[in-house]
Amino acid sequence: MSLNQTIIKIKSKALENNYLNDPVEREILVFSPDKIVDNAPLLIELAGLNGTPKLNNRFSQVLNKLYKKDLLKNAIIINPNFSTKYHVNQYINSPAAGNYEDFIINEIIPYMSELYHTKNVGLFGKSSGGFGAYTLAVNHPDIISGFADHFGDSCFEYVYIPDIPVTYKELYNKNINDYLIEKSKKDDLTDNEIRALNIIGMSAFYSYNENSELKFDLPFERDTGSFKPDIWNKWIKYDPAKNVVNYINNLKKLKAIYLDVGIEDEYSLFIGMGTLHKKMEKNGIEHKYEEFKGGHFYNTTRYEESIPFLIEKLSE
Repeated sequence: MSLNQTIIKIKSKALENNYLNDPVEREILVFSPDKIVDNAPLLIELAGLNGTPKLNNRFSQVLNKLYKKDLLKNAIIINPNFSTKYHVNQYINSPAAGNYEDFIINEIIPYMSELYHTKNVGLFGKSSGGFGAYTLAVNHPDIISGFADHFGDSCFEYVYIPDIPVTYKELYNKNINDYLIEKSKKDDLTDNEIRALNIIGMSAFYSYNENSELKFDLPFERDTGSFKPDIWNKWIKYDPAKNVVNYINNLKKLKAIYLDVGIEDEYSLFIGMGTLHKKMEKNGIEHKYEEFKGGHFYNTTRYEESIPFLIEKLSE
């Protein structure tokens, strides 16, 4: 007994003419039970780093394990291709990257809901995907009914600032466009290249600037590496650990909220996720919070905790 896996394609209007010339047509890996029933939950994975839908990967192994235990019920679970040339996606609209929020909210969800007659929608993801799940849910509680945020970006000062000096050195005396073209063709990026692409990608989403040549502003001076507080202030408006207090009413509309983090997370996200949890708790937001032994990477098995939780809550 195994879960059905099908890859379908969707052509996006929201991504047309995106600045990076990333593909407009995207693949969606769909996991479905043998019997499709009306009003089942629709769960959407938001990947952390670039992830393309692949049959029989670790994600599908986790889902098949849950399916054999009858923990997926009638849910439709999808894994769309959200990859960008920056290797990251924060799942919000940006003229420097693409309108991924519109793609998900206005295109993927209506399309899949009509195709499979689903009802409640849940988002889940790790790292950037966790950030995206939280951010889209708090901004669209009329469309998203629940989310799972696995060690998503939060308390940005601990997550991103350590990567800024590395990025400065990586980009020193280099053309950023040339750098992006070169790294987009590599499959074996070094740690420093990943960190630099991370800061470039975050700049594209958090501090986009249509009047700039690259359509975004970096949070440091290119010639000296010195910090730019005015740009940083644009970034922290997106920080869940800080903006959660603005979304209390929207959070109370959700049917399911799951948070977790590894106590050895390399990006100190135990601080950010712990802060998010405490602020939700203080404001009476019902949610499940777990800390586990481990770091930031190779934690696909955490979905074994969050997916059944979401399905149970969103099937009610």
